[in-house]
Amino acid sequence: MADILLKYLTDLPAATEANDEDLMHINQGGNDKSITISSLVLSMVNGVYPPGITIWFNTSANPNALFPGTLWARVPGAGRVVRIANSSGSDISETGGSNKVSITTSNLPAHNHEFSGQTETFDYGTKSTTTNGSHTHSLTAYHGEWKTDNGRISDGALGTSFTATTGASGSHSHQTNIGAHRHNFQGSTSDTGEGALLDVTNQYITQAAWYRVS
Repeated sequence: MADILLKYLTDLPAATEANDEDLMHINQGGNDKSITISSLVLSMVNGVYPPGITIWFNTSANPNALFPGTLWARVPGAGRVVRIANSSGSDISETGGSNKVSITTSNLPAHNHEFSGQTETFDYGTKSTTTNGSHTHSLTAYHGEWKTDNGRISDGALGTSFTATTGASGSHSHQTNIGAHRHNFQGSTSDTGEGALLDVTNQYITQAAWYRVS
């Protein structure tokens, strides 16, 4: 034992880097042991990134290459946003929703479209028809006798016909006072719109998401 030289770590030269198979000294349960750098790193990775954890990258890095001895997979659903699962975890990794929606009548508040108005006031004044209607009546009769309350009367010219004509009469016109007036109107508009889908995508920034399988 006299030829063994013990040195403290502070007495050893400092290493500028470490390889996976380099050894380190540890005390485990009171016993001195050695451990490789790769085993130590894996132990730390398991403590920080247990299976099931999701991590984000702002690069195209692959955790399978960064953390040897672990298995990672991309979070499915490229282009989707993340929604918090329920407390029981029964809906973890479920997908749903849409970036575009179709608005139906049931999505709109109850409403209607009405319109009303009046035509312009215009006075048509008094209108008259043309003067017309003058006419006569003619009667053809025979001379003879006829009965009255005082007996029979004869004009002495039995059997001879004669014609009698009434005087002209009946010429007249009509006037109608239309007067200033206007008309009210009302109704409803016709259907409009094309039913195009509404884009409800929020502003976003994309990141790479991975979760540890094992």
